[in-house]
Amino acid sequence: MKHNLLSLFFFFACAITTQLLSQRVWAQTASAGMTLDQLKAVKAIKIANLDKDTYFKSGGFILDRYEERPAYVFTYSDGITRKIYLYKIFTAADTKDLGLLAIYQNGKTGEVKPFVIPGASAERGAWDAYIDDLKYVGEKEPGLMSTLTFVLSREMAGLLAGGSAKTDDGGAKKKEEYNFCFAADAPVTLADGSAKKISDIAVNDVVMGYNVATKITAPTHVTRIDTHQGTFNLTGVWLAPVSEIVAQTEVGMSPAVLLEATANHPVLTATGRKALGDVTAGEVLYRNEAGKPVAYRVVRVEKQTKTVSTVYNLATEAGAYLVGETVVLDK
Repeated sequence: MKHNLLSLFFFFACAITTQLLSQRVWAQTASAGMTLDQLKAVKAIKIANLDKDTYFKSGGFILDRYEERPAYVFTYSDGITRKIYLYKIFTAADTKDLGLLAIYQNGKTGEVKPFVIPGASAERGAWDAYIDDLKYVGEKEPGLMSTLTFVLSREMAGLLAGGSAKTDDGGAKKKEEYNFCFAADAPVTLADGSAKKISDIAVNDVVMGYNVATKITAPTHVTRIDTHQGTFNLTGVWLAPVSEIVAQTEVGMSPAVLLEATANHPVLTATGRKALGDVTAGEVLYRNEAGKPVAYRVVRVEKQTKTVSTVYNLATEAGAYLVGETVVLDK
């Protein structure tokens, strides 16, 4: 009897907290009403590595780790470590906010249980499905309801205290925050001058970095690698040395070199940081030649050169690195 009352308490506490949290969060964001089919589709998404996969696209959705936070970790007297991971759910097409995905993981069995928490404007069927999950799935796993209730209550308390996610003026995550990446075969310049495909780069690898303040190239360590899956259009710019364009020799110019990335990846131009998709013909980017940055002018721009299913991005200690010898910036 005592166990049943406790389970009932956690069930109602979790349901009420969820409703309050959804109203508070989605009142601040550009949201869309989640449908029951969307809820089922999100529940079916498999995340290979919960600790590393903090952002990716799948099945028409974007999953982005809530507030970029690590998992909530609980260790009860039974010695079992339990974790809760939170992801924001967006539509991939227009980045409308749909809700939250809470994933419970049992450290002993490795079993995971997803709970899709609809936004306040979701259809009734989606909310009914979430409540059913709380009752029929949550109650069967010891410790699940208490951990989930704590996490949602903690987030609600933070919002009431004035905390919020990183948002634009309307509260919604900007679409520009996503898709800062390169195709798998993008050549990253290593410290010894050789190149390696970005898909083969590992954390702690030493690549050639660039110090924007001193304008000097120097080795730098890779601190993080982001891998995203979905459908990504790449933008291309063709570059030619400014010196050759100015000289216009009769011998002819060297073939223009191509830099490809998602449109929002930042590059270094003569006027500062700029998204690749905003770069226009005539602007100047910088390429590494013998350890020095050399000005290259954009001679051609193509908004969509190809479409790929997997893209990669590096974070470095220097904040900038070389792709195909062209200086690109960390996102």
